[in-house]
Amino acid sequence: MKSILILSAMGVALASAGCARTVESAATTGRLDCPAEQGGLTRVSMAEDGRTCRYRGADGSDVELRLVAVEGDAYATLAELERQLAGLSPREPSPEDTDSAADQGSARASEETAAQARQVEAQARADAAASRVDAAAEARETAEADGGGAKIDLPGLTIDAEDDEAQIKIGPVRIDAGEGGATVKVARDVRLKGEALSREKRGVRATYILAGERAPGGYAFVGYEAGGPKTGPLTVAVVTATRSIEEGGMNDDVSDLVRRNGGV
Repeated sequence: MKSILILSAMGVALASAGCARTVESAATTGRLDCPAEQGGLTRVSMAEDGRTCRYRGADGSDVELRLVAVEGDAYATLAELERQLAGLSPREPSPEDTDSAADQGSARASEETAAQARQVEAQARADAAASRVDAAAEARETAEADGGGAKIDLPGLTIDAEDDEAQIKIGPVRIDAGEGGATVKVARDVRLKGEALSREKRGVRATYILAGERAPGGYAFVGYEAGGPKTGPLTVAVVTATRSIEEGGMNDDVSDLVRRNGGV
C-alpha cells in the first residue's frame, strides 16, 4: 500500500510539471502593464491600444516599451530590431541636453559603456563554468601586465584582446569594446514564469547596446532589453539617450518592466 501511495504521488507531481500553469502577462492579454512610475522612470504617454508606452528617466534617458509580434522566429525579429536601431535619428534635444552634451561628451560615455560591459560580463561569469571564467580573468590580467594582447578559444569562451580593444564571448554574451565605444549583445533561451519545472525553455531574454562612438549619430546610447515567449509577442524596452547617462542606461527599472510584461 505504501508503495502504491508513493507511486501515485510521483505520478501527480510529474503530471503537474508537464501541465505548467499559464501566468498572465502582456503576451497573453495583448496589452502592456505600464505603471505611472517604475523606480526612476516616469510614464509620459500610453497608446490607447495598450501596445506601446513611453517613459522618461531621471537620468535623461527615453524608454519606449513595445509589444512586438514575432516574424519568422524570435531571434530573427530581434536581429531586425537591431538593424533599425543602428540607423536611428535622435529626437530634437532639449535645452538641458544641449547644455550638457558639449561638456560631457564621448569620454564619459566611454567610461559608462565600460561599466555596463563589466556588469554584463559579471552576469556571464555567474552563468558560465567557474573554470572557464577563471581562465578568462587570468588571461586578461596577464595581458594587462605584459602590455600586450591575449587570444583564448575554449568551448563557450572566446577572448581576443589587443591593447585598448577586446572582443569577448562567454556563453550567450558578446562584447566588442574599443576606446571609442562598445557593442554588447546577450541572447538566451529561458523558461517562462510558471514553467520552472519544464524541460523546455519556451521563452527568450535579450539585451543589446550600442554606446559611445558605436551609437548612431546624435546619440550617446541606444539599446534594448527584450523578453517573452519565443512565439511572441515580445516585450521590448528601447532605451535611447542623447547624452551620457548613469549605469549605461539598462538599469533594474527597465528590466522590471520587461519581466513584468514578458512573463520571463
